[in-house]
Amino acid sequence: MLLDEPLVNLDYKLREELREELTQLFAAGQSTVIYATTEPGEALLLGGYTAVLDAGELLQYGPTAEVFHRPKSIRVARAFSDPPMNLLAARAVPGGAQLQGGPVLPMVLPAAAGAALTLGIRAGALRVEARAGDIALPGTVELAEISGSDTFVHVHTLVGELVVQLTGVHDLAIGTAVTLQVSPAQVYAFDADGALLHAPHRLGGAR
Repeated sequence: MLLDEPLVNLDYKLREELREELTQLFAAGQSTVIYATTEPGEALLLGGYTAVLDAGELLQYGPTAEVFHRPKSIRVARAFSDPPMNLLAARAVPGGAQLQGGPVLPMVLPAAAGAALTLGIRAGALRVEARAGDIALPGTVELAEISGSDTFVHVHTLVGELVVQLTGVHDLAIGTAVTLQVSPAQVYAFDADGALLHAPHRLGGAR
C-alpha cells in the first residue's frame, strides 16, 4: 500500500489520533506499507525503515531511529529535522571544534587541525538552564512562536542564528537577552563536503 501524505489536510487533534491508530494497524497487519511524508515526526512515530529523498535522490535508507540519530550528511540532517537542525561554521582544533567567532566544543574528531567543519545542533538540544559541562551561547530573541505545547525561539548569537525548542509556553519579547546552553555531547559535526564526522552518543548504542 502506498499512502501519500494521508493526514496532511486533517486538523491537529484528528491527525494525532490517526497517527496512533495507523501505528497500531501497521504493527498488527501483514501488508507492506510505503508512507510518504514531509514531517519527520510522522516517520519517527511510525517507525520501521525510512528512506530520505531530496530532489529525486535517495540520500539514506535504514531503520528510522538510526537515520534520525546518525544522518550521513547535512542534506539528510536538514530533511529529517523539524524545526531544521541549526548549522554553524567551525574549524577543527586540538581537542575539539571551535565555532566561528565563538568557544571551543570539546569532542573527538577524525579531522586535521584547521579543517573546515559544520556543527549541527538540534533545536531540542538547546536549553536556557545551565548544566555541568554546558557551553554558553549568549544572544537576543528575534522571534518567539508558540506551537502547541512548545515554544520555538529564534535567537541571534555571535556564532549564528539559532532556533531553540522549549517545552511549555514561554513569553519572550523581541530583544530579550538570553543565554542558550548546549552540551558538546549533543552536537553533530560534518566535514567540508557535508559528510557526517561525529554524532552524539546514544544510550546503549555506539557513537
